[in-house]
Amino acid sequence: MKRAFLTGLMAVGFLLPASAMAQSLPEAGAASGGTSDEGVVYQQETTYDFDGEDLTGNLIRPDGENITGDQRGKTSSLINIRQDFIPEMLKSVETL
Repeated sequence: MKRAFLTGLMAVGFLLPASAMAQSLPEAGAASGGTSDEGVVYQQETTYDFDGEDLTGNLIRPDGENITGDQRGKTSSLINIRQDFIPEMLKSVETL
């Protein structure tokens, strides 16, 4: 009984939204020592020109080599695959 009550209580606790307290906005002129931005005019569009700047740099690579994980197909095989079985086929026919 206690276990069901505690489980239900925990479920209700998780399902209830947590409230957050936000700061209120400062009054006009109260921020930064009484100065306000009333006389400031901002541009509608800002453009940046990077054509006059030349960037130079070096390519930095790690020392050593890259190692791949699968090396099975790149090693030579010790098994020689025969191209024909003609002598064995002739021997099998001779015994008939």
